[in-house]
Amino acid sequence: MRIAIMGAGAIGSLYGGFLKKAGHDVVLIGRPNHMLSISDSGLKVSGVLGEHTISIEATSNPLDVAAVDYVMITTKTYDTIRAAREAEHLVKTGAKVVVLQNGLGTERQVAKALGTTAVLRATTCFGAEIVTSGAIEVTGTGITEIGSHYDENKSAIHEFAAALREAGFQVTESENIEGVVWTKTIVNCGINPVGALTGLTNGEIHSNPALRGLVVKLVEETVRVVEALGVELTTDDPVRYTLGTAKATGNNINSMLQDIRAMKRTEIESITGAVIRIGRELGIPTPASESVYALVRALESKYLPEDDLKRDKPSLYTEELVRAMTES
Repeated sequence: MRIAIMGAGAIGSLYGGFLKKAGHDVVLIGRPNHMLSISDSGLKVSGVLGEHTISIEATSNPLDVAAVDYVMITTKTYDTIRAAREAEHLVKTGAKVVVLQNGLGTERQVAKALGTTAVLRATTCFGAEIVTSGAIEVTGTGITEIGSHYDENKSAIHEFAAALREAGFQVTESENIEGVVWTKTIVNCGINPVGALTGLTNGEIHSNPALRGLVVKLVEETVRVVEALGVELTTDDPVRYTLGTAKATGNNINSMLQDIRAMKRTEIESITGAVIRIGRELGIPTPASESVYALVRALESKYLPEDDLKRDKPSLYTEELVRAMTES
């Protein structure tokens, strides 16, 4: 199977690297420095999965890549549409798209931008970070869940899930991908902003009673929004599930904190921001979420250019997202 990984940062490099080790033909597409180091010396992987050096094709120019079977988008959510459009030539020649990201509605954005329903959605519980160009550290493992909003993709789900299993990933094929995405979003809403604001690992958040209380408030607000949308979650106890995730991934520095430390844009808009906007659309107050959202945005404002702050708005309007979920 020929697979292109669009936005091959830490997570994209991890999935692409192990798919290559399993015998698939994989090309990573990412930032020039990271791709150049991988081309020169291979992808170096360290951490909980052991030490590996993987020889793999890498480029910073999507137009260097010819026909593939699958395009896996692993960018940050604010780069989703750009990545999809840069891969449009691959989709036109028959590639299916797998969107592996945080956030809400990104697979619908991709389907709309590319005019195709050959779009799968996946979530991951893996944690990884780039140590230096060409090298990643895997900090945590977990389940990869994959599904689609479009019924015609069942065979593609089976095929891609099988490839991931061959690569050593634990994979669940879900018929309730909306519930999967929202369950992951609840966890992210509860843990990520708190970690970003405090600089603490997931385990340190869990062991602090005051912060645990804040996580509970954030989760409860998000659950009220989910209930209003009529989405069936994949857990019966979202609070316990979120706190359990924080404890189980105790050494993880969550992705939002990684972004703050690296002085990059966070995904706060597509996680907490999306919940706030949907809550307003549905008349559900989210005061704790609004507070942490404002504080994370304030941290970003210390280093992001003003133009970036102004354009960091959701590309899928709230009304459209609410309509899509309530009508599905």
